Formats: sequence, C-alpha cells, structure tokens
Amino acid sequence: MSSRYKQSSADVTRWPDSSEAREALQEWFAALAADPTAYLSGDFLDFRGADLSTIDLTDAYLVGAGLTGVRLEDANLGGANLGNAELADADLSFADLTKADLVGCAAPNVRLRAARLFAAVLDDAVLTGADLSHAILNSAKLYRTDLRGADLTFASLRWATLGGASMPTVLTGAAMAGCEFEGAKGAVVGPVLVDEDRGRTLDGADLEGWFGQRGAEHIQVLPAAGTVR
Repeated sequence: MSSRYKQSSADVTRWPDSSEAREALQEWFAALAADPTAYLSGDFLDFRGADLSTIDLTDAYLVGAGLTGVRLEDANLGGANLGNAELADADLSFADLTKADLVGCAAPNVRLRAARLFAAVLDDAVLTGADLSHAILNSAKLYRTDLRGADLTFASLRWATLGGASMPTVLTGAAMAGCEFEGAKGAVVGPVLVDEDRGRTLDGADLEGWFGQRGAEHIQVLPAAGTVR
C-alpha cells in the first residue's frame, strides 16, 4: 500500500459538519487500531464540509452518502460502494476508485481529473460537466451514464462500455481501443486514439465511421472548436 494514504484521525484535514458523520469516522479510526481491515460504514450519512484528501477509504460503504462539495483528492476509494451517492462538485482528483461501485451516483461537475477508475461501475450515473481529463477508465462500465458536457480529454477508456444515453462530451486525445458503445449517441469532439499502441488517431467522418462500426451510429463528431451540449 502506498505510504501517501493515511488512516488516522490526525490526518483528517477537515471534519464533516454533521456530528453523525464525524462519529462514524471516529469509530472507524478507532476500529482500525484493532483490525486494519475495518471499513468505514457511512451509508446515507452527510459528509458535507469534509476534506478527506489522502485518506485510505478502501472498501468504504458510502451508499447514498452526502458528499456534495467534499474534497477527496488523492484518497483511496478502491472497492468502495458509492451507489446513489451525492457527489456534485466533489473533488476526487487523483483519487483511486479502482473497482468502485458508483451506480446511480449524482455527480454533476465532479472533479475526477487523473483519477483511477479501472473497472469501476458508473452505470446510470449523472456526470454532466464532470472533469474526467487524464482519468483512467479502462474496463469501466458507463452504461446509461449521462456525460453531457463532460471533459474526457486524454482519458484512457480502453475496453470500457458506454452507451444507452446521450454522450455529448470532449474526447480529444482519449484512448478508446476495444470500447463497446451499445447505442451511444450525441456529439463529441475528437480526435480519438483507436488502437492499442496509441499510434492511430481518427477524427471527423473517419471517427464517425469508427463509432458506427461499433454500435454507435448516431454519434456526430464536431470540429475542435465545436461546443458539446
């Protein structure tokens, strides 16, 4: 485990405003002293106001939790359950969300810049206006995910599954080899890297054709100066 992740109450930059959420965190930190595999039980609690950056929250239960505006920069949320959580305007830049469950989360304008979302499940999530630039979404599931206005510039989406919803987003420099689209639609901005060795990019009509061959016949590729909505 990387030493940058922290697991003590002294490492909390700012505690949540809610006394119930603070108590849950304190109980978890105390439990870790006896059992290093103890996980945070924070389902449906309100963590607003908190800054939990760099905290190791591996396998945390945060179903339906209130995380609006919460800072979780460079935190470890690998394997965490954030299903239906409220993550609007939260900052998870550089966070590790490998194999995390984010099904149905409401995360408009969430910051996930350079976050690691390998094999994460984001089906039915709302990621409108999200910053996913440079994020790693290899093998992630994004079926019926609302990506309107999201920024996936230079993101890695190899072997990811997208589709079932409108996908107007910026994909400039994104790596998408092996993606499955299952009826994805909307307007995107390329170019996109389309092979494993990152040696071939497509844009314009060529990129539209590439999408169409993979089940996304209704994707329109806009010029770089285009605006996605």
